[in-house]
Amino acid sequence: MVDSLELVRSGKLETLVAESLAGAGTAAPAVAEGKPSAWSPGNIVGHLRKTAISTRLSLIALLAMIAVVSVSAIAWQALRIEAEAGREMLRFARAQSLQQDADMMHDSLKADIYQLLVRDLDPEEELAIRQSLKDNAFRFRSNLDQLQRQPLSEAFTSTIVETRKAAESYIGSAEFVARQAKDSRETARFALYDFEQEYELVGVAMGRQTALLGREIAATEARSAEAAERAKDWILIAGALACIVTTLLVRLIGHSIRDSVQAISATAQAIADGRLDTRCRIANGEELNLLGQAINGMANYLQRTIDQMRDDGRRDTFSNQLAEALEMTHGENDAYGVVGRGMEIVSKTHAMELLLSDSSSAHLEKATEHPSAGSPGCGVVLPFNCVAVCRGSAVSFPDSDALNACPMLRKRAAGRVSAVCVPVTFMGRAIGVLHAAGTVEDPLSAEQVSELGVLGGQTGARIGTIRAFQRTQTQASTDSLTGLINRRSLEHKMREVRAAGRPFAFIMADLDKFKLLNDTHGHEAGDKALRLYAETVRECARDHDLLCRWGGEEFVFVLADATAQQAAQWCDRLKQKLAARLGDGRSIVFTASYGIADSVMSDSLEELQRIADSALYTSKTEGRDRATIGEALAPGERAPRQETEDVPGVDLRLLANSD
Repeated sequence: MVDSLELVRSGKLETLVAESLAGAGTAAPAVAEGKPSAWSPGNIVGHLRKTAISTRLSLIALLAMIAVVSVSAIAWQALRIEAEAGREMLRFARAQSLQQDADMMHDSLKADIYQLLVRDLDPEEELAIRQSLKDNAFRFRSNLDQLQRQPLSEAFTSTIVETRKAAESYIGSAEFVARQAKDSRETARFALYDFEQEYELVGVAMGRQTALLGREIAATEARSAEAAERAKDWILIAGALACIVTTLLVRLIGHSIRDSVQAISATAQAIADGRLDTRCRIANGEELNLLGQAINGMANYLQRTIDQMRDDGRRDTFSNQLAEALEMTHGENDAYGVVGRGMEIVSKTHAMELLLSDSSSAHLEKATEHPSAGSPGCGVVLPFNCVAVCRGSAVSFPDSDALNACPMLRKRAAGRVSAVCVPVTFMGRAIGVLHAAGTVEDPLSAEQVSELGVLGGQTGARIGTIRAFQRTQTQASTDSLTGLINRRSLEHKMREVRAAGRPFAFIMADLDKFKLLNDTHGHEAGDKALRLYAETVRECARDHDLLCRWGGEEFVFVLADATAQQAAQWCDRLKQKLAARLGDGRSIVFTASYGIADSVMSDSLEELQRIADSALYTSKTEGRDRATIGEALAPGERAPRQETEDVPGVDLRLLANSD
């Protein structure tokens, strides 16, 4: 190979071709004997001079076609490898989604069990939790079954089998505890230790499974990247070799058609050196023009192939970096910042904006815009008034004055515009649209449209995930009937309040004669009363106050930076507000009693609860519909509370006449 390169540098191309055709073993004896060989460079050139130019150029065209076919075959092989890697990544993405859902169901089962054992539940709530337990167990099994059916590695499949066994034991333990809780909570609590052990075993198995899945995804990505790089090298090497061979043959023919073929040779050499924008410009005759066109076609094909690979690499890089940036966001505002930077990468001059639907999914509002080019100002308000949302795919409009252009593009202050709209979706549901606009003379390129599609797709996935997570957190920390925080959430927030050292008032409230209200008017009326009371409390409270449904008809309110006396005044305002709302005659009239303590009375939350509870009992015994400020009690002291307010009265006359 080194000798051949030296011959090329020295210009002895005829010798190189002769040695390639005849072989060194044949040429050497002829030279030694001093006799001219039939395959000597001189004889080859002579034969070529006797051949028509069209034949000579046909030979070059044939070599060019072979080069094109070779490069095409290599490019096809590279695309096939990339497609296979893409399918493998899709399988892993599906497995990863199932794994995450299984993790969620694993934790949800535990949450359901603890709700059954810890909370005081009415029959409807208990039925709902048991149904949730059943549904979560079914989804847990279903996710693991689907994972087991995924065409993944044997190691991962065996890990799934182990996890499946542990999961079955865990689900069985959960169902056993649930059955025990139906008869006796105390008995069920004895089974919690085994349940916790099963929970931990499944967690460990799921952790191993997640780690193995992560390693296999990383290995697949590495194989894909390696295959892509290798394919690029193959294409470049094949193109370079083809151009070198073509150049050598052209130089050999150059003795007969010197000037024109030298120009073609120079062009071919330039292409071989990587300057793929070089083209042949020949005006001598039709045959030479055909040769030039063949070389230009090869260069165009190589240029398109390399440009496509470069565009694909740039788009993949943008997609990967965008995905990593969005994964590091913790809220919608953080995600909007990443989307803005992504807009600048797509184009620095085209105006762009992200419109997202509100919580009701009824209106579109601007979430963010291009940091430097600004917003194009799309006037669409309803999601399904957007063409891109209705079609479910990206749409382009080269000219806003065209007959089939989007109506929202017409009569803009900037005049005629071109635009691209990409629907932003999450799990098949449209949550917004990504809108970009430019002048008619400067529309977005095909590559920019493709990157805009990537930006819209990944934005929808991340925003949807963030919103779903926020909804889950809200549901876990609030009471579903009243919308107030639940007892567990209040206890967590109270630890933060005590750690901050801020003073506060602690109020316990209880709706008066609530059982009688339920028995007389039905549970629906009772639920309506609870909701109305919670709405009234929210109207009287400040943003930083803590409002909690403690359980049943009991509530707890924590007023920040307030004393017991200020809390009593607040309770009076609340009673007046409640009476005013009930005075319209459309709701059943009811009242509430209050017991008040504050942070000065005790450093212990349990002690404050005891003081407030004792004060609440005082309010009940003194006539209800009033607020009482409690006093510090001795350790362990607690005023007795009657089990229910609605003890039926005793007719003394009946007792007297019973004899």
